[in-house]
Amino acid sequence: MPAVAWLAAALFLCLSMEAAEPERQTPAYTASSIVNAATNEPGPLAPLSLVSLYGKDLSNVTRAISEDDIRSGLLPTTLIGTGVTIAIDNIVVPILFVSPNQINFLIPGNIRTGRRMLRLLSNGKAGPEVEIQLVESSPGLFQMDTAAVIATHTNGSLVTPQSPASPGDVLVVYAAGLGATTPAVTGLAIPRAAASITARAQLALLLNGQPVPDENILYAGVTPGFAGLYQINCRLPAGTPSDPEIRVRMPAQTSPPRLYLPVRAVPASVQ
Repeated sequence: MPAVAWLAAALFLCLSMEAAEPERQTPAYTASSIVNAATNEPGPLAPLSLVSLYGKDLSNVTRAISEDDIRSGLLPTTLIGTGVTIAIDNIVVPILFVSPNQINFLIPGNIRTGRRMLRLLSNGKAGPEVEIQLVESSPGLFQMDTAAVIATHTNGSLVTPQSPASPGDVLVVYAAGLGATTPAVTGLAIPRAAASITARAQLALLLNGQPVPDENILYAGVTPGFAGLYQINCRLPAGTPSDPEIRVRMPAQTSPPRLYLPVRAVPASVQ
């Protein structure tokens, strides 16, 4: 399966089906259970970010977005047959996955940064109104497992310990929360073309804490065909060590530590 398709499946389709409950309770969740979908950590979120909301009694069905949900190119604010909506400051937002314990949604680009109020409505039952903090960017890298990030070779195959990258290779690293783009992406529809992030000059890709030379960053922007997904295309420097820690630094925040990129460095004796 192509890596990006695998990523989409991991984001939206990995949960098992759960039986509907005969008696629905009021949806329950907290501000700390609303997390960056890439890092699974709470904290400031950014417009155009994929977000996961965890809780109880969020829905009486489990369903992922399908082609039937997309009308006139726009992402749905309610998946067919679910009765679930999420509003931020009374603006309903696109929903991509629904289950009794998890909702995946997208923060549109037209919601202003600052303190905002979020509420989930499930078949007429309202959950609590909770405060979230929106910032210009909140970077995170998608994970293949508990330690390795999701990245692909130029042929689309996954970078793994069994198929690592090498110094000098061009890779695609998948991220979330990199902020606004030029041309602007609203987040209300699936992007169909490349759009670079507006904070490109402030982005740094760190390997073991050292920035990759700026000229090695070939593209940082949305991934066409996927809502809320960003990619960073980069050429690994010649001296890249084996399995470096990888992080993304933006103006106000850096992605979490202790994630690595599978790399097999060339021994000095054969260089």
